[in-house]
Amino acid sequence: MFVPKIVLVTMFEPTGDKPGELALFRGRLDLQEIELAECAPLKTYANAERGILAVVAGVGTANTAVSIMALGMSDALDLSNSLWMICGIAGGNPQVCSLGSVAISEWCVDGDLAFEIDAREIPVEWETGILPLGAQQPYGPSSLDEGLFGRPYQVFHLNGNLVTSVYDAVSKIELQDSAEMQAYRVQYTEYPTAQQSPRVLRGDTLSAARFWHGERSNDWAAKWVAYWTEDAACFATASMEDSGTLHAIEYLHSVGRADFQKVILLRGVSNFTLPPRGISAINNLVHEADGDAYYPGYFPALENTNRVAMQIIAEWVEQ
Repeated sequence: MFVPKIVLVTMFEPTGDKPGELALFRGRLDLQEIELAECAPLKTYANAERGILAVVAGVGTANTAVSIMALGMSDALDLSNSLWMICGIAGGNPQVCSLGSVAISEWCVDGDLAFEIDAREIPVEWETGILPLGAQQPYGPSSLDEGLFGRPYQVFHLNGNLVTSVYDAVSKIELQDSAEMQAYRVQYTEYPTAQQSPRVLRGDTLSAARFWHGERSNDWAAKWVAYWTEDAACFATASMEDSGTLHAIEYLHSVGRADFQKVILLRGVSNFTLPPRGISAINNLVHEADGDAYYPGYFPALENTNRVAMQIIAEWVEQ
């Protein structure tokens, strides 16, 4: 049985030459692909000598939840005392962080569980058509039993003491900048923090399978995170998987197969969650050259997340 010291969770690794979230770790940690029959077709990698297990869990909350559950229930692994480290890229709130920055999260809020009214049909006095399940207005109280809906599956609070320790250890790491990021971020004249060089920060994540973008959506995300955490969290990054991953780890914790107090969530900012002034949301999201979403901080975000993670591995796992 393999008893990893650390479980590294990444979400995507494209085919071809373009690196994904696992690529730098594979090279720098000498991770080799392994076969776990109970987890096929999940992509798993390991360096058994160093006690490291890594997985490409898939994109979207459903994919990661299924993947992590399969991993955690495998009889070939004992993950009950492992340190879980979720490492990926994300959209960044320009009010809180800059491109290439790495956010360490204490809170994760799910952005998919909700009532939703089509934006073309919401009452004129409402700022959003997204309501908490059981609520009658945006950010209003819910009438539904929390045991059936809402909070147990919507809010994930990680170990604050661990987050503080990790942040204190890595906050001064020098992060990579790039000419592309510098040229892009100067457009965000209304957001002083967005114009800064990359840094490590404490900031929380909104997790939704929908890849949303725009100023109004960003306002909703900030208020949604504040609503569900009673103003304890600050919306910094937008991911597409973390609530699914954390839900699975929380369940594995309840059956003695994981320790939810030993989870670290890192997200590197590859793009902003809203456009600069004068550019529409759709034109900013979809790059005209190739029709794909535009990530001006893609490569620095991968590099910087890896730098922070490698420092954590060195200090917490291989000390």
